[in-house]
Amino acid sequence: MERNIQSYKAGGTVNPRRFVKMGAADGYAIQATSGAATLIGISEQVVGSSTDNTAAAEAVFDAIKGDQAMLELGDTVTRGQYLTADANGKGIPAVIVAGTPLYVGAYAEESGVVGDHILVTLMPCVIANDTGIVTANITVSTAELLALNATPKQLVAAPGAGKALILIDAQFNLPYNSAAYAGIAAGEDLEIRYTDGSGALVATVETTGFLDAVASAHRHVYPASAAAIVPADNAALVLDLASAEITTGNSPLKVRVRYREITLAL
Repeated sequence: MERNIQSYKAGGTVNPRRFVKMGAADGYAIQATSGAATLIGISEQVVGSSTDNTAAAEAVFDAIKGDQAMLELGDTVTRGQYLTADANGKGIPAVIVAGTPLYVGAYAEESGVVGDHILVTLMPCVIANDTGIVTANITVSTAELLALNATPKQLVAAPGAGKALILIDAQFNLPYNSAAYAGIAAGEDLEIRYTDGSGALVATVETTGFLDAVASAHRHVYPASAAAIVPADNAALVLDLASAEITTGNSPLKVRVRYREITLAL
């Protein structure tokens, strides 16, 4: 396979076998300093009289942009790992941070440690996960469930001033013990609300056929309203029971909520 190689002018000192990124003007490239920008290739030799293959500013150097190349490592790498750039353009394992795009330049064909030069296969790309989504697991005890109308159970703590919690979905599991809940009247539903039992309604779960089940039961719910929900500034998400209390049961209720924290001001 023929290599894809392109020549650039150096926008600053560029060492050989380092990740490079675009410079400040067309035709220029500079040594990468992190995985926060597109990695366009790996530096190779300098065109000119340099004896150490280091390109000074304005010197012309080649960047390998396809196929395979040798890359100097800035950390321990295991073959098969995706690689990004450290502060010196050296290859390090790509570690995804929630909600932050990460630019990857290659994957390792060999294992190595700091200072090693290993064979890599170039594959410039950006990786981002939808991490703004957070998962919380909560257990509502029998005692808490029997008093849920008077005392709502906090699911997610208030995020702070200027921020709001956005419910993605909620999963409910009732691992049946030995006694079903009773005294369930019409309208006595499980509710997810902001702040407390009087806060804005976010989602509802019908309790008939669920809490009064005589075997383990499961439910899954999305935010209930088809209209826009007004995010509540610095408000917790809580679980309450509408209308009145239920009676007699002895099973816990396990809840898994997925939510996103947003900043209200754009």
